[in-house]
Amino acid sequence: MDKFHIKTLTAKLILLLLISFCIATSIFLSLFFMGTNLLDEYFLCSDFIYNAETVYIADLQDYVRKNNLSAYNIEQLGEWAHRKGISHFTVSRNRVLIYDSAYSDSVVLGEAETGAIHLNWQYFHSISFSDGDADVYIYADYEIRYYLLFYIVNIIVSVSIWLLLFALAIRKEIKYIQELSYSITQIGLGELNLEVPVKRNDELGILAHGLNQMRITIIQKEEKERTMKLSQEKLVLGMAHDLRTPLTGLMTFLEIAKKQTSLIECNNYIDKAYVKTTQIRDLSNQLFEFFLITSEQPIKLEEPENVEYSLGEYLSELCGLLQLDNFSFAIDGLYWEQVQIQICTDYMGRIINNIISNIKKYADQMAPIQLYTEYDTKYAAITIQNKPLKPNQYVQGTGIGVNNIRTMMSQMNGICNVSIKPHCYSITLRFPIVTIENNT
Repeated sequence: MDKFHIKTLTAKLILLLLISFCIATSIFLSLFFMGTNLLDEYFLCSDFIYNAETVYIADLQDYVRKNNLSAYNIEQLGEWAHRKGISHFTVSRNRVLIYDSAYSDSVVLGEAETGAIHLNWQYFHSISFSDGDADVYIYADYEIRYYLLFYIVNIIVSVSIWLLLFALAIRKEIKYIQELSYSITQIGLGELNLEVPVKRNDELGILAHGLNQMRITIIQKEEKERTMKLSQEKLVLGMAHDLRTPLTGLMTFLEIAKKQTSLIECNNYIDKAYVKTTQIRDLSNQLFEFFLITSEQPIKLEEPENVEYSLGEYLSELCGLLQLDNFSFAIDGLYWEQVQIQICTDYMGRIINNIISNIKKYADQMAPIQLYTEYDTKYAAITIQNKPLKPNQYVQGTGIGVNNIRTMMSQMNGICNVSIKPHCYSITLRFPIVTIENNT
């Protein structure tokens, strides 16, 4: 992921939204000006407004006749125009303005400017007042509803185009999301071999990469669990075989002891039965320790410490306990460098006890046990080497003690290497060197 350059999906979506908005806005403005010009031209060149006035003209003529109004009865004419909701109402005679609803005061005949009425003369209707005929112009916003309808339709069309363009622009993202959804469903159903396609370098690509990592982790976890299960089954079968051998011997010796008439002979077979009982006890302890180690939670390592202080005490304990059983040691190759390691004290105690137990069982007391250290850039290693009492005797059995050591070393981030030769057995414990950064 170090080279996984990210382009945020949010920025991309915002950019697509703005681009589609600009296109939709351009279409809206084009339709707006084009449509407005067409409507203006239609209303100016057609008889629409003139015909729309006809209803109001008939009503005004009836109102004038009933009230016997003259062209100069401004107040009554204004009240009628207000009641009918007329926005603009003029009365003129011979192109001279008499009344205009845009003015609050009456217009004196012949004194008003006639420029305004020249613009609307084609829409004039003749009304018979009590003092003679006059030209009337009535405007009640007849075409506004058409403009509003056009604007609404234009907005709906433009917004629809905007959303359509945006939907078309993100169809690849939607399709990719659908692919990821399908992959997640298949992984949920157990299709762990289905690789999630990583086609993008944005958040969706990160999600796809994460799903792949999750899938691989699950596969590795299942494989590890399967391997562990097979190992445990093999271990249990091996332990059952190893336990059956001393158990058979134990039962045989006890049966013989029961048939002895001499106390000395009986005690002799009881001693042999005790040896077999000890072997059974040691095997059961190792089996218990194996399951205890594998079921424990991740351990907490001690603070980094110099390798001599970390391992020296345990090696002294190993030498002291084995010297009580007449073992000798060669420590010429044992030396300490100024490097630091981390250990778990509980695990180190168990490891030393396992090594002591194995040496007591299998090592030749006549050959010295050799201890030596090795160092490289990554590990500090301690090797314990001895001569087997019988050649190749380590090959038999389950090797559960060594498996326990390997497991404990692995949980301390270390490595356990075992070398088995006809006349030489060695176990090497490798501890990772901790690099301490000095703060200046």
